[in-house]
Amino acid sequence: MEIYQKSWLISEVEIDNVASNNFTGSIPSFLSLLPNLQHMYLSMNQFWGEIPSSLSNLTKLEVLRINRNFLKGEIRREIGDLRYLKFLDLQYNQLTGSIPTSIFNITTMQAIALANNNLTGKLPTSICDHLPNLEGLYLSVNSLDGIIPPNLEKCKKLQLLSLSENEFPGTVPRELSNLTTLTILNFATLHLEDRAVLHVHFSNLFMSDGEQYGIL
Repeated sequence: MEIYQKSWLISEVEIDNVASNNFTGSIPSFLSLLPNLQHMYLSMNQFWGEIPSSLSNLTKLEVLRINRNFLKGEIRREIGDLRYLKFLDLQYNQLTGSIPTSIFNITTMQAIALANNNLTGKLPTSICDHLPNLEGLYLSVNSLDGIIPPNLEKCKKLQLLSLSENEFPGTVPRELSNLTTLTILNFATLHLEDRAVLHVHFSNLFMSDGEQYGIL
């Protein structure tokens, strides 16, 4: 089943919720013609292809959820142009490439959920310089590598950090113990040199071995 254009060309539409249907095909480019759209829920369908760069035209968008589809290709750097975005959920797709640094510059962002894809590359060392409101970071089950950035301590509101099943080597940054709001930490299966430090510095946290929790 495909989404047809005629029924959607209403400029006043603020919420687009077609989650949990059997919609197929690529994400329709005409959705970018809804200038007042604030929430877009396309989760749990059968959309394939790439994320359209035209979604960056939705300048009022606050919630973008396209999780549990069959999307491929890279995450568009143009998503970083959505200056009011609070929730980004692209989990459980087949996305590849590195995470655009532009996403980490959206100061309104509260949750970034990119788990269960095929993402590669390193996290920026300045990851939390512009994320004062981030509460949840879901990056598990990818192929990310490089160090876990000590800069994460600047995400002062972070409650959930999920990095399990990636390729992060080295040590656990002690700076993470400065995150006083952190309640769930998921580092399962990471090849870290000093896992004992987790229990010394993060003994008050729920150490998750499971999937995703909270926030979203």
